[in-house]
Amino acid sequence: MTDDFSVFWQNNDTAAALFYDLLARSERGAYDDDFLAALAAYREAGTNPAHADIFAAQYLLHHGDTENARLCAERAYALRPVHNETWRLLAVIHSALGDALNASIFNAYLHRFKQTAIPSTLPHADAAALARLTRAMIGCIDAPLAKRRAVIENDTLTFHPDVFVGEYLPVTVPEGSAPFWVGTYADGGFLSDRGYMIADARTKDWFQDNICRDFPFDLQKAQEVRGAVQIDVPEGREALLPIAGTQPVQELIVSTPSHADQLAYLGKWSYSYIRLSEPTTLTCEEDAPFAAGTPILLGHGTHRHKLVLNILVDALPWNVVRGHFAEWMPHIARFFARGTVFDAHFSTSEYTYPALPAIETGRFPHHTQFFQGEASHELSPAFLTLAECMKDLGYYTSAPILATDGIYNGTMRGYDRLISTVWQQPSRLGAERTIHHIEAFGEADLFTFLHLSDVHPWDAMAFNFATEVETRLPLAHRLFAWEKETASVRLPDFEIYKAQFRAGLRDVDRNIGMLLSYIESHYADDEYIVSLYSDHGSSVFTPRVEGTELDVIGENSTMAAWMMRGAGVPEGVVTNELTSIVDLYPTLGTLCGFPVAGDIDGNLPAIFGGRERDTVCSYSQFPGQTFKLAVRTATHALRLETKGFTETDGTVDFAGAAVGIYPRGHELEKDHAADSAELRSFFYPRARDLVREIANNGERF
Repeated sequence: MTDDFSVFWQNNDTAAALFYDLLARSERGAYDDDFLAALAAYREAGTNPAHADIFAAQYLLHHGDTENARLCAERAYALRPVHNETWRLLAVIHSALGDALNASIFNAYLHRFKQTAIPSTLPHADAAALARLTRAMIGCIDAPLAKRRAVIENDTLTFHPDVFVGEYLPVTVPEGSAPFWVGTYADGGFLSDRGYMIADARTKDWFQDNICRDFPFDLQKAQEVRGAVQIDVPEGREALLPIAGTQPVQELIVSTPSHADQLAYLGKWSYSYIRLSEPTTLTCEEDAPFAAGTPILLGHGTHRHKLVLNILVDALPWNVVRGHFAEWMPHIARFFARGTVFDAHFSTSEYTYPALPAIETGRFPHHTQFFQGEASHELSPAFLTLAECMKDLGYYTSAPILATDGIYNGTMRGYDRLISTVWQQPSRLGAERTIHHIEAFGEADLFTFLHLSDVHPWDAMAFNFATEVETRLPLAHRLFAWEKETASVRLPDFEIYKAQFRAGLRDVDRNIGMLLSYIESHYADDEYIVSLYSDHGSSVFTPRVEGTELDVIGENSTMAAWMMRGAGVPEGVVTNELTSIVDLYPTLGTLCGFPVAGDIDGNLPAIFGGRERDTVCSYSQFPGQTFKLAVRTATHALRLETKGFTETDGTVDFAGAAVGIYPRGHELEKDHAADSAELRSFFYPRARDLVREIANNGERF
């Protein structure tokens, strides 16, 4: 790399030559001493450790050292979990080791991404093995739906649409935690009604494609029991126990030392609760299992707050709202006037799937390796999530309303309870459920997360806009030429989208304002911490210029909201300090007292005793599209776009990338380019540090 900053990026030609030499040798099967020498030189060059491990695995496999080949391939997989050659190697290696399940899993990845043959057999397949294979055949977005569930029919492995319900969800949970057992959310109705419905609808395309959008599932940490189970309650304590049946009006005998046996009646795949103050035995004499949830111990800890509430308002662009905050969101503005509002807050990404794990882990998407929802891998267990940290402190962790983006991939694994829907998460339900949640479980210390979709834009075709939007717009704005199906991050600046946003914002303010008023009247200021934030902005406020691509990492799309109030939060502050969505994690670590790993990307803001960022980064890392980067200061922005597309594994070649520096407010405007040696010497090292782990040096298998 040049030191005079005349060129942003130069590939390592020596390393690339070694890579393609090794690739040619591997294609010929020439795994000899010369291959080893070239591999040693390539590893020494250090441009791509995952590629070096792939070549090492190929060499070892060729020479019959299958076990060490597995270790090298797994090391490559940990670095790049979405990589065709790594999957191929691991499929071959596991097959050679006699592990048919793991071989089938990696073959399933290859089938989905490379259109290879679909796995057709799975010897000795039990329910758990079939569930794991199912996870390999679907992406990470729509838990607990499974568009291609693996089943054995007539001794043949087949796949069909289904839902994980009345059973464990095949996701990894923290050590010592019960798995998620999936129920339906009764929502105050009859216990088994939704169980009846989903039993009939679970395999139907009309449910999978449409009706699932607002169907609520209730995922709780639980163990499935046949017969009897004893629930221990520490002496002098009380606990709440979630229980769910698998049959309508399923009888459960409840036995305690101090009372005669009593009957509880459960619903089909629906949770109920009982309060326990002594060891209790639950017995079902029917030949049907039931789910016994993890007991919720009641009591407050002096080292905890009574309520830590995170409210994610999806797709709220702060640069659009901040000038109208008191007018458009008066109830929320009034509440956070007694807290801190971050006025220069940015997302790492332009959409939810990579942004949510960044918030929950304090790590950039290229570290979580979540940059496309079609992949099936889970979050590294080494990356502790917010909920895991809060659970370790003794909080009851729950999400009363939640989108499904972070369930299958492990981002939500630290929560005790998740009430999720695939598509609709209105603030009306979120606020109401949260108040009920506080009143039900408020004798414990609560860490609670809401994910709200009111202001998120959706493609207009077949979408039901708010009635007040349709009735108040003139015909010229109510009707429009729909060109093609468009992703939400690229929706144009139609007036109907803006009107729908404002209608949704009024709903958020009205409903969340009610919730915040409830909190004010039920908690002292030092008993809670409330954070309200967004995961990204919105494209619908970006003027559409014919013949140009929408700027998906422009300020409208990446400037996000963040505000806090409560214990330890400065009061009455609006700060212009640059912050990123990864900064919530270390901030809550400081305010709540959990340890924060030293290698996260998040930064503790200066207002909480940390150091101010000098830059904030947003980038689009979407396979099949150019990689786009914005590195911003308070006054300027470096903007980068690669010539080639991002690869399946998330890497990209940065050689020849278009790079410019602009004043903020004039990004990508050629007439305002602000190129200078001083600006390059500031921005280039910071941008290079970020993309270094994403760069592939022009090396492709």
